[in-house]
Amino acid sequence: MKQILKKIHLAGWKSIEDQTIDLTPLTVVIGANGAGKSNLLSLFKLLNAMFANTPGFRNYVGLSGFADSLLHYGAKRTPVAEMELTFGTDTGDTTYFARWAAATGGTLIFTEERVTFQRTGVANPIIVDLGAGHSETNLLRSAEDGNQTAAVALRLLRSCRLFHFHDTSESCAARMPCYIEANRFLYPDAGNLAAILYLFREQHATAYRRISATVRQMVPDFDGFVLEPSRLNEKQILLNWTHKGRDYEFGPHQLSDGSLRFIALATLLLQPEEKLPLLIALDEPELGLHPAALEILAGMATAVSGHRQLVFATQSSVFLDHFEPENIVVVNSRSGTSVFQRLEADMLAAWRADYTMGEIWEKNVVGGGPYE
Repeated sequence: MKQILKKIHLAGWKSIEDQTIDLTPLTVVIGANGAGKSNLLSLFKLLNAMFANTPGFRNYVGLSGFADSLLHYGAKRTPVAEMELTFGTDTGDTTYFARWAAATGGTLIFTEERVTFQRTGVANPIIVDLGAGHSETNLLRSAEDGNQTAAVALRLLRSCRLFHFHDTSESCAARMPCYIEANRFLYPDAGNLAAILYLFREQHATAYRRISATVRQMVPDFDGFVLEPSRLNEKQILLNWTHKGRDYEFGPHQLSDGSLRFIALATLLLQPEEKLPLLIALDEPELGLHPAALEILAGMATAVSGHRQLVFATQSSVFLDHFEPENIVVVNSRSGTSVFQRLEADMLAAWRADYTMGEIWEKNVVGGGPYE
């Protein structure tokens, strides 16, 4: 892989007091409820807010419960938090660093922000100081001003995207009509699923056929999508489909929750390679899926990890069965603090002779359970 997020360092962030997590092309995070899996993945939601075309760091802080909810045990105990992300590229490592401090009104301000590029084989790194005292990132402005190091870092950070397909209620975005031109990328909640699939049908036929065939494998009554602009409003489109053996169309409200989630996951992972984000983060993608669907999901993820990076958080031992120890990071809560540890295949060789990874986890051999 030419570009990869190699390492995440977080300090003072939610349940994470001070941890460094090394990442591989495919990382599966396991742990008990409340151990800190979602707190790690929330970092990617933060990145998506910070580095959008309209920066939303202050908005993210407010919607997350303000500084006390984001700082480790609150601002009184932990007045400062920081993150450092290191990306490996063909020419060297690009690192983004930010430190925030609690400020008046429950906000957070940047007390330090910088980008560093360490070229392979060169002693002195390039350091871009982005200043201090600001309430939104200065990285966008630096990139717009023509700083090439900042522009590369911005592109890498924007390419790390969190997807969350949990909401499949009757009023969820994926079941509603969407703007037909909303097709540059799949939205985090799959709210533009119909528009994306319509684009694939028109311009990426191979990917569209692959997605349709995969959905047929797991949704017994699904025959195919019916994707056309609405006759009442040609700027909108709905995720309609046909039922095997029936001669009329069904709407997205007639898809089960699990079927809708699987369609979103298949569309995300089977889209054309050039449209895939650099890093895909998913929190508990197994929810509502049949065990057979989990096998297909794991296969899609493994295939994608050959050219992109994936980070999953899961609580499914069945899903875990499809991954190797070196893919797995275990998180435990120790004295209210999240501790992350990557598994090593050699340490589990004897167990692997008789048990699957899911069974090993259930037996509490590797931790990550509700008891130590």
